[in-house]
Amino acid sequence: MKTNGFVKAWGILYPIFIYYVISNVVIYLAALMLGVTQETYAQWYIVLQTIATAVALPVLYNFYRRDQLMMTVFYQRTALESREIPAGTKLFYGVLTFVCGALAGVVLNNVIGATGLAQLSAGYQNVNAHFYSGDLLFEILGAGFLIPLAEELLYRGIVYGRLSDWVGIPRAALVSSLIFGVLHFNIVQFVYALLLGLLLVYFLEKTHNLYGAVLGHIGANLLTVLRTETGFLDWMEQSPAVFWIGTAVLAAVCAGLVFLLKRKKSGA
Repeated sequence: MKTNGFVKAWGILYPIFIYYVISNVVIYLAALMLGVTQETYAQWYIVLQTIATAVALPVLYNFYRRDQLMMTVFYQRTALESREIPAGTKLFYGVLTFVCGALAGVVLNNVIGATGLAQLSAGYQNVNAHFYSGDLLFEILGAGFLIPLAEELLYRGIVYGRLSDWVGIPRAALVSSLIFGVLHFNIVQFVYALLLGLLLVYFLEKTHNLYGAVLGHIGANLLTVLRTETGFLDWMEQSPAVFWIGTAVLAAVCAGLVFLLKRKKSGA
């Protein structure tokens, strides 16, 4: 029984290990080829991350596709439910999860920022400075699209899928989200990724397909990039009252969309 548990745990963890090995090796080699120095690393950071993610994506998809072909309990359940959802409803789900993910990202960033954790976490400040020191095109392509796709294939499609077959949906949702948070390596992103991860699992389960989680994650990341680079939400910083009222309104809209997804699912 212990051996069986160890094998199952290894089956969940080794794709994460492979993803990080590939990413780090590609970043190292790409930095050498592009002549990136320690002084210019911050400017090249998002470019290197985008290249590494693009290289890792086929490997992650191969793991994900292999699990699908094995028709595990997780994929039998989601595939069966997904087939019964009309195309129009799937489109509705896609729009809803994208918007809800974007709003959730704003609310989580606001609330976590208000706690002062960002100022206390040197790791978060370092990552944040690197992510937003490069070209906007690569921030949108990498942070906005490719990285969310890769992380959803890994953490929801592979890790959560395998965990749910082993320990059930509730514990799999929590454990996969904890892993997702821990592997961001700083307290701010740990809290953010943990909470967002739980929401993304909810999207996956309600849409019965990985696209719900992918679109929710893209919405969260893309709006964060646009907010940081354009400042279009700076109006929320006018005063504490505006900040908290705006945050509460966005949270209420997000909660309403979550309820709508649940209601639509039950009526689909």
